[in-house]
Amino acid sequence: MRKLILIPALLFSLSSCINSERPSAESDEILAQIDRLEAILFSDSKEPADPNSGMMLVRNYAKYYQENKTDSMAIDMLFKAGEVSMGIGQGNLAVKYFNTISKDHKAFYKAPESLFLSGFCEENLNNDTASARFYYEKFLETYPKHKLAEDAMFSLQNMKMSDEELIKMFEEKLNTDA
Repeated sequence: MRKLILIPALLFSLSSCINSERPSAESDEILAQIDRLEAILFSDSKEPADPNSGMMLVRNYAKYYQENKTDSMAIDMLFKAGEVSMGIGQGNLAVKYFNTISKDHKAFYKAPESLFLSGFCEENLNNDTASARFYYEKFLETYPKHKLAEDAMFSLQNMKMSDEELIKMFEEKLNTDA
C-alpha cells in the first residue's frame, strides 16, 4: 500500500521538476531574442528607432516578465518595456507597464520613476492632462522628497501653458536672474 502512495508522489515530483525546467529554457530563448532585438534597436543612436523592432522588443520584455515574475530581472524588463514603449510613441502601453511596477512592485527601486513616467507619458504622449495630473499628484503624495518631485510640481503648475508661453516664462526668468 505504501508503494502505491509513493509512486504517485514520486511521479508528481518528477513532473514538477520537468515543468519548472521548461520555463527556464523558454526564458533563455526570450533573453536571446531580447539581446538580438536590443542590438538591432540600439545599434545606431543617430537613427530613429524602428517601431517594428521596438514593438517586438517590448513584447519580449513583457513576455519575460510574465514568465518570471519572481526573477529579479523580470521587473527591470518590465521597466525597459515601458521605456521602449515611450521611445516608440506607444504612450498607453508605457503607462500600462509603468503602472504595473508602481502598483505591484512598490519596493522596486524604480517604482517612483515608474509613477512619475506614467504622468509624463499621459501628459506628453497621450495628451491626457487629467490623467497626467492624477499621476503627478499621486507621485508627490507618495514620494514628496524624491529627486523628481520638483519636476512633477513644475509639470502640474505649467501643464496648461502652451510652448510659446513656457518659452516666454523661461526668457523672463533668465532676464530676471541676470
